[in-house]
Amino acid sequence: MTRPTARVLALLELLQTGGTRTVADLAERLGVDQRTVRRYVEQLREMDIPVDGVRGRYGGYRLARHYRMPPLMLNDEEGLAVVWALLVNQHAPSGPVTPLAVETATAKVRRVLPAALARRIDAVLRAVDFTGERHPGAEDEGAEAHPGADEGAQTLLGLAEAARDQRPVAFAYRTRQGHAATRHVQPHGIVAYQNLLYLTGFDTDRQAQRTYRLDRMADLRLLPGTFEAPANIDPVAQVLGPLSAAPSRYDVSVLIRADPAHVRRWIPETLGSVAPASPPDAADGHDWLQVFLRAERLEWVAGTLAMLDRPFIIQQPEALKAVVIALGRRLAERSAE
Repeated sequence: MTRPTARVLALLELLQTGGTRTVADLAERLGVDQRTVRRYVEQLREMDIPVDGVRGRYGGYRLARHYRMPPLMLNDEEGLAVVWALLVNQHAPSGPVTPLAVETATAKVRRVLPAALARRIDAVLRAVDFTGERHPGAEDEGAEAHPGADEGAQTLLGLAEAARDQRPVAFAYRTRQGHAATRHVQPHGIVAYQNLLYLTGFDTDRQAQRTYRLDRMADLRLLPGTFEAPANIDPVAQVLGPLSAAPSRYDVSVLIRADPAHVRRWIPETLGSVAPASPPDAADGHDWLQVFLRAERLEWVAGTLAMLDRPFIIQQPEALKAVVIALGRRLAERSAE
């Protein structure tokens, strides 16, 4: 929420303490001029909150007698669903309502949520960044089923609170290859990108920045202690690095026997992620890297692997193997001409 909206809610909080508040007192407490206070009062009235004006030497504003805003009785998942729907609409290029309408509606819902849930929703509003265009109806293309009815909502709420409070977390994680693993992470932020949610953070086991999909997480738990987040962290840039914003058809995963500096000459951070990997053969004795990228054309991937000129193992997609073999044959044929 923007600062003006926050001040309108702060004005409502002051009025709910009871009695009549002078315009001068309200202006001082809110850090605005008296004209702005009157404008905020009109915004509350537009929200159907009855604010009475009191004339005279001790006049000012007060809530109508016997008025009390009841808490909105929603559980965690329902509260998140309402606010999330508003946020998605706000960031959709073809949303049917104005950003101002979304902002005021979010403020109203936020105001009448139970206090504990409101704090959790506030953490989500602070922690989540939206980027890229939402594609309606595409949720089933890449998302995986949640193991529990509301575990996805609880995971998002828990991670948002952990990022806000700078608390390390642990969670069960299913890797891209379908293997079960446990991750220990210092969460930095959450990014909504093309119908999926990604956690960015520092993996304390691997001592490196990592990105994780929320739909592959389960059994989230807080760990003891706190951490100091780097000042230059940019969750959106971290997600859009290995996951290019351009449309892509193929998820490519390859093991490459090379040092990171050599791989980065041909696959920069904006195109793919590079991480240490276990050697495919325990007796190999060489360093291997796990490279993940998204590509529109497999021919480009095959050409890049050829330019790397290092041993590699294709994990996915299966179709890439045929493209690499075909490229090798063409190069062999051309060299014989």
